[in-house]
Amino acid sequence: MNPKMNVTLELELETFAGHLNAHERVMLARKFFRWAKQLYVSAQILGRDSAPLSPPVLPKCSRRKASPNRLWG
Repeated sequence: MNPKMNVTLELELETFAGHLNAHERVMLARKFFRWAKQLYVSAQILGRDSAPLSPPVLPKCSRRKASPNRLWG
């Protein structure tokens, strides 16, 4: 049998998971991972919605088509 290993967690994480066994820690990690993905996606959406809109751009056309002296295509 392996002796019990000491694992050091960050202080804030220790308050959440210090008393949990291995299975409970895995379940908590899955929940945090799912929450992190949701936060990331929502931040992307909020960032995209709050970004300033770029001014509209006219489509580019060739010089030949843009020539004002041409009457027929």
